[in-house]
Amino acid sequence: MFSRDELLALTRVRPTGGVLPMRFAGAATDSRHVQRGELFVACQGAQTAGRQLIGAAVKAGAAAILCSEPNEEASARGVPQIIVADPLDTLQRLAHQHLLRQPYTKVIGVAGSNGKTGVKDATATLLSHLAPTLKTEGNLNTETGLPLTLLRLNPEHQFAVLEMGAQRVGEVALLCRIAPPHIGVVTTVGQEHLEFFSSMENVERAEGEIVQALGADGIAILNDDDRAVRKMARRTRASVIMYGHRPEADVRAKRPNGEPLLGLRFTLTYQGKRARASLNIPGQHAVTTALAAASVALACGMNVETAAAALSELRPAKRRGEVKPAINKTTLVDDTYNANRQSALAAIALLHGARLARGARRWFIFGDMLELGAYVATEHAEVGKAAAGQVDELVLVGAATRATAEAARNAGMKPERVHYYEADLTKPESLALARLAAAQFVRERLRPGDLVLVKGSYGIGMDVIVAELQERRSAMQARADLGARLRRLAQLSDLPELS
Repeated sequence: MFSRDELLALTRVRPTGGVLPMRFAGAATDSRHVQRGELFVACQGAQTAGRQLIGAAVKAGAAAILCSEPNEEASARGVPQIIVADPLDTLQRLAHQHLLRQPYTKVIGVAGSNGKTGVKDATATLLSHLAPTLKTEGNLNTETGLPLTLLRLNPEHQFAVLEMGAQRVGEVALLCRIAPPHIGVVTTVGQEHLEFFSSMENVERAEGEIVQALGADGIAILNDDDRAVRKMARRTRASVIMYGHRPEADVRAKRPNGEPLLGLRFTLTYQGKRARASLNIPGQHAVTTALAAASVALACGMNVETAAAALSELRPAKRRGEVKPAINKTTLVDDTYNANRQSALAAIALLHGARLARGARRWFIFGDMLELGAYVATEHAEVGKAAAGQVDELVLVGAATRATAEAARNAGMKPERVHYYEADLTKPESLALARLAAAQFVRERLRPGDLVLVKGSYGIGMDVIVAELQERRSAMQARADLGARLRRLAQLSDLPELS
C-alpha cells in the first residue's frame, strides 16, 4: 500500500481527469490483474502495450492511471491520470522510494537459474516465524513485477523476500538498484534462457550480480554444491554463508534419508548446533531448497531448532512438484510450471529414487524446454540420456523432444518404451492434438501403483495432461471424450489423427 503523496512527490505532475485517492491498494501493469483501488501503470514496450489496456483497467476498478498520454475512456469515466514520459521508469522509482520510507525492512533477494520460487517461498515461511514478511507472488520477478511487489510493502513488514529473475546480463543488477538487498541468495547456475544469454558464462555473470550489489554489511547465501555459485564468494564484499551437503558448507544437511516422494529427513547443522528436520516436499533437491531458506533464517537470528521445526511446514508451490492422486490408483507429480535441464534431471532422479510396489512403473511425460536457442538439441538430448535406465516409460510432446527420444534410444532405452508425439509449436491445434494424444495413450496403459511425473516449459501447457490423468470419470467415459476431442482437433489441424 502506498500514498497519493508518494506518487505526487515523485512525479511532480498535476493529475488530470479526476481526484487521486489518498492511498492506493497497490499497482498493476496487466489489466487482467487489476484490483479495485489500485494504480494501473500503462507500460509500453516490446512485450507490453499498456495504452491499449487502459480501458479494461478502468472497467476493472483502477483508481488512477499512470500513462504517457491522456486516455479518453479514463477521462470520460472520471478516473484520474498522471501523465509521465516513461511510466515504467516512474513505477520503478516509486517502488524504490516506497522501500526507502521503511528502512527497518530487510530485503532478501533470491537469484539463480533454477529453484528461485521454491527458495523464495520457503524463506518467507521461515522468516514469518520471526516477523511479518512480504514475498513475491507468482512470477513477479522482473523489472515490472518486482516494483509491484514492493508497492505492497506495509509498515509491519520487517522482511521482504524478492525473487529476481533474468534473461540477460544486467537485469539482476537493475532489480538490485530498485530493491538493494541486505541478503542475496544464489541457488544454481544452469542452462536457462540460453537463447538470450548466448553462453553459460553470461548466465554465471548475470546471476552473480546480486552478490556484487551487496554492501560490506550484507550477507551472501551461496549454494556450496554448485561450483559456479561457490566461486561467487570472490565477487562480493559481504559476509558469506555456504549451504549444501559437503563438509565445508556452513549450513549443512547430514544423513538425509527417507522416501523421496514423501519428503526426506536430515540433520540440519550450523556453528556446532544441530537439529533433525523433516520435509514434506518431494525430491532430493528439496533438501537444497530447505538449506537455502534455513541459511537466511539463521542469518536473521533464528536458532537451529526453530529453523529445523519450521521446515516441516514447507509445501510445494502450485505445479512445482505437487503430488496428486491420479486415475486407476496411480500417483502423479505435477511439475509443469517450467523446465530447464537441471530441473528435468532432478525430476528424473525423483522418479528413479521413489519406492514403488513390485511391478509398478515410472512414467516420465516431458514437453519441450523453451528459450534454449542454439543449445536446444543438446539440452534435450541430455534429458534423454538421463531418462534411459532410470524411467520405465518415456512419453514426449513437442518438437525439440525428438532429440530426447533419439538420445534415450541411443543410450539403451528400448524403442517400445519411448513414445514421441510430435507437434508444430507454431500451430496451437497441433500442440493441443499432441498433448491429448499423449494423455490418451497414458490413460489407457496406467496400472495401479504406477508413478507418473509430468514436466515441461510453461508455454507447452503440460498441465493439460495432468488434468486428463486426474479426471474422476469412468475410464470408458474419459476415453470416449478424449477420442472425440482428438477427432475435432485433427480436423482443425493439418496433421493426421493420432491414436
